[in-house]
Amino acid sequence: MVSELQQWFVLADSADFGFVVAGLSVLTAAGLYGFLRYSRLLRLIADTPTARIRSAPQGFVQFEGTADWLPGPEIVAPLTGLPCVWYRYRIEERRGGGRNRRRVVIDQGRSDDLFRLDDGTGACVVDPDGAIVIRPERDIWHGASRTLNMGPGSASRGFGGGRYRYVEERVPARREVLVAGEFSTRRHEGLSRSERLRELLGRWKNDPDIIRQYDSDRDGRLSIQDWQRVRAAAAVAVDREMAAEERPDAVHVIRRGERGTQRLLVISTLSESQLLFRQRLRAYGSGLVFIVAASLFLWAVTARF
Repeated sequence: MVSELQQWFVLADSADFGFVVAGLSVLTAAGLYGFLRYSRLLRLIADTPTARIRSAPQGFVQFEGTADWLPGPEIVAPLTGLPCVWYRYRIEERRGGGRNRRRVVIDQGRSDDLFRLDDGTGACVVDPDGAIVIRPERDIWHGASRTLNMGPGSASRGFGGGRYRYVEERVPARREVLVAGEFSTRRHEGLSRSERLRELLGRWKNDPDIIRQYDSDRDGRLSIQDWQRVRAAAAVAVDREMAAEERPDAVHVIRRGERGTQRLLVISTLSESQLLFRQRLRAYGSGLVFIVAASLFLWAVTARF
């Protein structure tokens, strides 16, 4: 078989040979891209220990917890109407016939609504914008009308059931998920101490009661020494005000990192061990495709030329 394949490389028509070489080039590039992509994700997940939200450091972290809605309206998938914390969908139309038959995407979208992750020690907000979502629930069904009038449980499920194909992926609410991304804690502090002091002194500067209270020589004006006493009193008042205020709760957020950080956000319904196993299979499989396709490409070119 090896000798026959080598003979084909030598004697094949130029067009057929070019087609095969082009296909091998695409497979080589795809295998290399897949190996690098899946290996990167594998290293990140393997090298990032699972943290607890309550004590997590700032930066790239990994959490495992329960996904749920934030206060407010529930998130609902647009095609099935099922409640979820994240969705992605597309509607395809079958066009042409015979060898020219193809499917064209006529509508698509994905959720960018924030949701909540709770790991038992605390909760954080997940911003799914730009996330890689691994193993969501998936439904595919067909219909004869662009207007959605049947769900995935209908008889149209499967290939060839209609001109239109509906594809929807979801992460259900109250589902255990793994989330890896850039973690930050934000706190709304209001005005700083210096800003509060400046604002208070601005009010007191022209307050007749303050002038009367601190005017030592009773000439209706505050001397430099008088103003120093006013500043000291204002500082005490600001410190008391800030001490009496309730400290606002910290808001934890995990999202895709900005420039200069790990620009990656992973949301997976698989556990860490399952995700690592899946990524190893994909990385090794892509590497095998790269090696085989590259070897065949070099063999073909060498045999031909």
